[in-house]
Amino acid sequence: MSASEAEQSDSTQPSTHKSFAAYPTREESSDHVKPLLWDHRDRIIILALTLLTLFTRLYQIGKRNAIYWDEIYMGRFGAQYINGTFYHDLHPVAGKLLIGLSEYVSGHNGSFTYTSGAEYPPHINYVFQRASMAVIGSLIVPFAYRTCRFLGFGRAAATMGASFVLLDNALCVLSRFILLDPILFCFIAMALMGYAGFARHRHQAFSAVWWRWLAFTGLSLGLAISTKWIGAFVVALVGLCTIEELAILYSDRKTSVLTQIKHWIARVVCLICIPLLVYLISFQIHFALLRSRGTGDYKMPSQFQSLQRNNVVSRQPHDVAIGSQITIRSHLPGFGLIYANETHRFPDNADELVAAGMPGKQANNWWEIVSGAAKKGNDTPSVRFIADGDILLLRHVGTKRYLRTGNAKPHNQGWDRRVVAAGNTTAPSAWDFWRVHIVDDVSPRPSGRLYAVTTRIQLTNKISGCLLTATPAQLP
Repeated sequence: MSASEAEQSDSTQPSTHKSFAAYPTREESSDHVKPLLWDHRDRIIILALTLLTLFTRLYQIGKRNAIYWDEIYMGRFGAQYINGTFYHDLHPVAGKLLIGLSEYVSGHNGSFTYTSGAEYPPHINYVFQRASMAVIGSLIVPFAYRTCRFLGFGRAAATMGASFVLLDNALCVLSRFILLDPILFCFIAMALMGYAGFARHRHQAFSAVWWRWLAFTGLSLGLAISTKWIGAFVVALVGLCTIEELAILYSDRKTSVLTQIKHWIARVVCLICIPLLVYLISFQIHFALLRSRGTGDYKMPSQFQSLQRNNVVSRQPHDVAIGSQITIRSHLPGFGLIYANETHRFPDNADELVAAGMPGKQANNWWEIVSGAAKKGNDTPSVRFIADGDILLLRHVGTKRYLRTGNAKPHNQGWDRRVVAAGNTTAPSAWDFWRVHIVDDVSPRPSGRLYAVTTRIQLTNKISGCLLTATPAQLP
């Protein structure tokens, strides 16, 4: 046989060489994914692990009948969902909604005030409330076992990994109290298991099981971040894995553009839209249940407060007139209401009281509107409403001093002018006069008049022409 004939014969044989690529193609990868053999042995292992976990979490859980640790806050928040009084907390609300649900199911009427170190009264079924958290915290162990199995672990290795979670002392202790932590850990474990299950079925793209695990992951992410902000870390973890997966998919030249677009849409819907929807729904339920005035409403806008039951804002006149007593809030979040009292004075001038923003409602927040127009002898007492451009004085109700500015600088700043409460009712200063400028109004009533809650205004000092503003700087 000639050399040319040998070459021709070799070319007719099928090639056994693998094409070089930075990432394996779908056909090559699918050959190496072993099917997950899930049978009755896995179910028996999960059942045994779950029973052991419940024993460690529930054993003598009601022995101590005192309020410990953050039970004072979480128990109180849960009770407020039952009595409907508004509160404000730095954490999202999904976990506290579950705590409130456990209290409602246990027969709590929301009247008990949780105090640190106090004992639970007989009518509070604290054992059921703690047991509810313990059951939720116990779910981490079976979730850990199934996650290990999805990642390719054998039954022995998965059992060992789940046992580490079962015997973790910190997880055990945290699950035995009315806290957010067992709820958060449960949702994080759900998210990790969901994404591990989705990754296990990644070569069955757009199948029912593929969609199920992807949607389950998104639901778990939404619940995790709706319980505590620390849940954002598991969102970041799944996000980074998703970015890597889409990058691998993009490098596969055999995947059409249409298929890649479908993959992107699927992940946007399940891993972004679903968590966002869960987060919004949890707050929708939160605001629907807390309809009455409570301890945290002062941190909310006045428009929100006016919609609450038993709130003073909803019972006051809408029109603001000369002689009205008002509170003044800056549009800056967290500034609070302008206050003054006899205790807080400037060190370089003891006759001037500090006028500053203070979170919360108190008697020192009230100011009376006094007309700045010159009085005439034939004036008759009548109601005169505040309009755009009016000149007025603001007299503090408690100290009878006027809101005033001047040439002095703020105590701890080298710019702007100091705002104080000074003077007396008989001899107001020229620096006490303020001009009202109406910025906007959301009320359907005629514009050009000052209304409570709905009108935003600017106050300009008549002498200096400076605007009354709020700054984030804090006084010493």
